[in-house]
Amino acid sequence: MTKQVKNNIIVWGLGNHACKKILPAIFSSKAFTLVGVCSRSNKIVRFYSKEFSCDGWTESIEMRNTQKINTVFISTPIGVHFEMAVMSLKAYKNVICEKPLTCNFNHTKSLINLAKKNKKMLAEAFMFLYHPQFKRLQSVVKNKELGEIHSVTCRFGIPTLDEPGFRNDADLCGGALWDVGSYTVAAVLGLFYDQDVEVLFSDVKKHVNSEVDTEGRAILLFAKGTIAYLEWGIGVAYKNEIDLWADNGSFYTEKIFSKPKNYLPVYRMRDKYGEESFVDGECSDQFIEMFKSFSDVSKSPAMIEKEYEQIFKRARVMDQIVNFS
Repeated sequence: MTKQVKNNIIVWGLGNHACKKILPAIFSSKAFTLVGVCSRSNKIVRFYSKEFSCDGWTESIEMRNTQKINTVFISTPIGVHFEMAVMSLKAYKNVICEKPLTCNFNHTKSLINLAKKNKKMLAEAFMFLYHPQFKRLQSVVKNKELGEIHSVTCRFGIPTLDEPGFRNDADLCGGALWDVGSYTVAAVLGLFYDQDVEVLFSDVKKHVNSEVDTEGRAILLFAKGTIAYLEWGIGVAYKNEIDLWADNGSFYTEKIFSKPKNYLPVYRMRDKYGEESFVDGECSDQFIEMFKSFSDVSKSPAMIEKEYEQIFKRARVMDQIVNFS
């Protein structure tokens, strides 16, 4: 029997995102070792196992039973995350799953309970949370650099995709809320992670003849009084931004969610009198930063528990947005 090595990872699901973003990031990361890929397609498995000098499986049961790996990265449509995560956790593997983890609050709670029972890491891959750009925003909030935060406005919208795939399939949890709206929720909860939050309003809509929701907005109230205005959509002009309005100024930045690894963030700041200044941020590959963070999490039971709490909080707010009345 092969001895299991810590932080040996496999990618389960080889869609465009996994092949262009996830595999190269793991391969370049010092935090994890890419030991395999898994997909139903023999052709794709052969190509990427050769490309990254790793093993390949077309049968997931063989993959899950191997002692070579201790972590599974799930990169498939949202609607099958739950089943795949259950199988992986029952095989006593850590699970890192594409965002959002599920589109069902009870399913998410079930996965957290199973991960706790089997003493395994369960993580949700909101990659932007680990980029220096987002950490800069967290510093502004935590250290009260502009005083108390009055409100946050966060928008994420994209034009209609040429090949939407599962995003137009309700059975696979398609729709704008899960695909792009979930980012805005994760962002504001990441900024005010230590506060309770209440959904004051939500409106999830879909275009005529659409099988899934196409746009929405929500208003959240945090325990210390900050209001968050969230807006998202598919089939709209591109928006990817966040704006903090505080007692003593404001702080704005673009491409907070999706960005190339060579993107140089720019922070637009205004003082309390409206005088404007611009400061450059740092370039970084947010996927590599994410895997570095999850490697640290996997070594600490306390950090794993904190990850459970953040997953639960995001899922609860998403559930409240869906069911708001």
